[in-house]
Amino acid sequence: MKRLILSIFAGLLSLSVCPQIAGDGYYRVSNLKTGRYVYVTDNTGSINVQATTAEMGAIQLWKDHSRTYSDPASVIYIEKKGTNSGGDYYDLQSQGTGTYSIIGYYVFAHYSNGYYQVYAEGKYLSDDNYGSGPQGSMGTKRTGDYRRWIVSKIDNKDEFFGITPSIESGGRRFHPFFADFGFRPASDGMKVWYISQIDSDGVVIKEFTGDVVPARTPVIIECSETDPALNRLELVHNNSAGPADNKLKGVFFNNPQRSKSKDARTVFDPATMRVLGVRADGSIGYVLSDVQPDATTKKQYLTANQSYLPVGEGIPSSLRIMTEAEYDALLAHRADSIAASVRLIAPGKTLEKVYQISGRFVGELTAGEIEMLPAGVYIIGKRKVVIDR
Repeated sequence: MKRLILSIFAGLLSLSVCPQIAGDGYYRVSNLKTGRYVYVTDNTGSINVQATTAEMGAIQLWKDHSRTYSDPASVIYIEKKGTNSGGDYYDLQSQGTGTYSIIGYYVFAHYSNGYYQVYAEGKYLSDDNYGSGPQGSMGTKRTGDYRRWIVSKIDNKDEFFGITPSIESGGRRFHPFFADFGFRPASDGMKVWYISQIDSDGVVIKEFTGDVVPARTPVIIECSETDPALNRLELVHNNSAGPADNKLKGVFFNNPQRSKSKDARTVFDPATMRVLGVRADGSIGYVLSDVQPDATTKKQYLTANQSYLPVGEGIPSSLRIMTEAEYDALLAHRADSIAASVRLIAPGKTLEKVYQISGRFVGELTAGEIEMLPAGVYIIGKRKVVIDR
């Protein structure tokens, strides 16, 4: 990827020298000849300067402008870093990576006849697919308009970013989200949530109340509509820290064409992961993934640019979502339950066998020993007891 993204990102970035570039900001890039848009779907690759060949699978090209609306892979942050004798130079960032972080220096660009041409490693980057199909391929073989590019600023007008909700429950619409840009909701009826507590009886949802959700903050976005044009985000360049109590994590990529790259896909692990979905009773919650396994690897993978919930041992396969008030009430009930369980034990006597929720035997304990147990979920006297400290 090191040298590859020089070519690829350099190319995209080079587009930033045009009058259309209204300063640092978020843009989309499309090919003049084919109309295909650039997507950053991976962060690996290679280039052989001596052989003038490049493996550019990290960059995909696709037709259909509407496809870009809800896909963070189509969002490129272009930042001018300075000027020297070679002209203006830039850094381009997308999907958790960027030109400078990958290759250690900035890139230049060429502009002529109203469009951008990307020059890197002795070659101009082009859409190498002559066909009219939906997918192109980034390369260096074509000339003319195949190597000319259009850069469009995401200004919340003709070029915008919106959320397409993927989950509906009880008349409400949600989408788990993770992207390399900060944002604030720009449409009515939108809210941003995250998970602040994980418990064997459910998870606690908390509303994000700050002005801007920082980049790389995994969240849940609630929308009032299904059309992304009515669920718009205002993109903001903000790399500050997200909420310290946020338990969610996120992934950038799921590129099945890059089976040999350890970063291109993340395997879903049912022992340690849950995803946002609809539970058996129709309510929204965190559940096991229902994504179809890959036909080749037979494994499930996390969806690109979505948040997920990491969990520990003994956590059920389906977790309900609770408000903070509901969780406080649950803790109070548990405290009463533990106290009642302890009162049932005669002083100095042993109780029936005690197990962790995972099934591991703990031992036969006295009331005092039970009170000293670490936080966790236990089976005590054939009853489930949660100890939360």
